Amino acid sequence: MFCIVCSVRYSNPKLMHVGHQYMADNFDPKTFNGLLEFKSFHITPDKGLGIFTFNNQENLKKHLSDVKNFNKDYEDRFSCKITVDTGIVNPDLYYKA
Repeated sequence: MFCIVCSVRYSNPKLMHVGHQYMADNFDPKTFNGLLEFKSFHITPDKGLGIFTFNNQENLKKHLSDVKNFNKDYEDRFSCKITVDTGIVNPDLYYKA
């Protein structure tokens, strides 16, 4: 499995909740072919994390620019900085209860 990891740092922590609501209302992950899972985490008052897991590297590459474009608009709207990385899920350490 292949993943896109988006780390978000807000300049104003009060915007995180509003930003998450905006994403819930305006982001449709069903349009991504091969998306197995999308998880969002609230880590600290000013930090969030989103992880998109894809079934193969081709689908990840195909949708990486879509994620980056959405993130650019999100950064402008909610006064934050998003760092995007890609990776591979280690099947030996992947546990789903």
